[in-house]
Amino acid sequence: MHTYIWKGAARKVADNALAVMMAVITPLLEKNPAKALAASGSAFVFSMSRIIVLAFATAMLRQLWQTGVSGWPDATLSIAIVLALPLLGALDRVSPEQVVALGGALIGRFGIGEVGLSGPNGNREPSRFDNHR
Repeated sequence: MHTYIWKGAARKVADNALAVMMAVITPLLEKNPAKALAASGSAFVFSMSRIIVLAFATAMLRQLWQTGVSGWPDATLSIAIVLALPLLGALDRVSPEQVVALGGALIGRFGIGEVGLSGPNGNREPSRFDNHR
């Protein structure tokens, strides 16, 4: 009778482990049916872009854990990583021409606009009261 109880407990542990494993890998699977069907012979098709986003998120989380948020660049990168998956999902549903047009519009904005001068009244000279830290 005791072996039956242990077999039932082992089955329950195995079922729970399988459920946890599926919950972990589900966000990494390819969501585009055409790409998933193209890889015949495989039960799971992992999305490379999702794995790359996960790697960046892991590296950023490690950096933040060790040193904290040290300024706007860290915060901006963290926000970009959080928004990467919804953006990838949206870009997956549009045509390649629209993706290239969006990238061109974003990159085309670099270098446009006035450069702000630092200091009061646009004075680029450092203040004599600045401790240079």
